[in-house]
Amino acid sequence: MSLINSTNFKKLTRLEDNYTFAYLFNDYNDIVNSENIIFHPKKKLVLPATTLADGCYTAMFSGCTSLTNAPELPATTLADGCYTAMFSDCTSLSSAPELPATTLADGCYAEMFLRCTALTHAPKLPATTLADSCYYYMFKGCTSLTSAPELPATTLANYCY
Repeated sequence: MSLINSTNFKKLTRLEDNYTFAYLFNDYNDIVNSENIIFHPKKKLVLPATTLADGCYTAMFSGCTSLTNAPELPATTLADGCYTAMFSDCTSLSSAPELPATTLADGCYAEMFLRCTALTHAPKLPATTLADSCYYYMFKGCTSLTSAPELPATTLANYCY
């Protein structure tokens, strides 16, 4: 958040501009180790926003083949395409963050873990209100997954799963 507000970033929980962090670390492979350390040896990457804007994290880490753990994603108010392809092609990603949102937006999680071949467990998908393409191809090509998450929604949207 310090990238968008250098003085008040510790209190920010909303991303208001569309595509704020889209493609920020795309294909950057110096993101290293299991503690998710990026650039600083003692600080963990934190994405504290709980209210997101359209496309704000689109492909943020896409192609980061050395990323092994994802940062926490506490957002409960999602926007269209907010997490689209966020971790796609992160072939070393072995664990996924919790996804607490229960009401989804169009394409919000589409292709989020596409081709994450080291991912062994899918996160819980607690959403009961779906949107068009919300989970579209979310786990496509995740060849190490051993089980699928429970899908509690009883009313489906176009291309949601």
